[in-house]
Amino acid sequence: MTMYALAAVALLCVCVSGQQMQNQCLCSDVNPCIDAAPAALEQCADKCKSFATDMGASIPKLRQCGEAHLPQIMQGIECMRAKLENVCAAAPGAMVPRRFPETFQLAAFRELNAGLQRSGLLQEAQSLIQTGKKALGCMVRCGEQHNCAKKLHCGLALPADNVIIGMAKTCAFQAGLSTPVAREVCGCLVNAGLKVLAPMCPKIIIS
Repeated sequence: MTMYALAAVALLCVCVSGQQMQNQCLCSDVNPCIDAAPAALEQCADKCKSFATDMGASIPKLRQCGEAHLPQIMQGIECMRAKLENVCAAAPGAMVPRRFPETFQLAAFRELNAGLQRSGLLQEAQSLIQTGKKALGCMVRCGEQHNCAKKLHCGLALPADNVIIGMAKTCAFQAGLSTPVAREVCGCLVNAGLKVLAPMCPKIIIS
């Protein structure tokens, strides 16, 4: 659930561009893009599915894993949307610093590494982390082709990357993420063909 929320934020970060200081996006322009984000994420996940299939995963079974927890995923995304509701402007004129999606990606993987370290899985998961970075890069490049990314030449008044990461974790916990749930999801992914996860599932600790 945390990663779904972070992916949604990453796509939102991709949808803004410009100079070092830029016009703040109008909510009337951004809100339709936010509404379209779940569909855009699904489209990009489909375009980048080879990273999963190359590891032996069945895409239909992976989708089932996601669908089984869809209410919690949507709750997490809506929580993030509520926390970030003031990042756009009601009227034109405000300026905000430009934000780069690459820095957010780095912050997200730092948090992931810290979580794996707490579970004692950092070394075991290195190959997965590298694949995950490539998959996220694919998702970002796909997001850059989204209609919102093409038409919005503005920025959002986003908090610092580490603050966004903290928000995503809080929203995930509020949506029901826990050690048992994470292990259940991991087991589902193993059954979907990601056998490399099998020895890691029982060691996952969410804190």
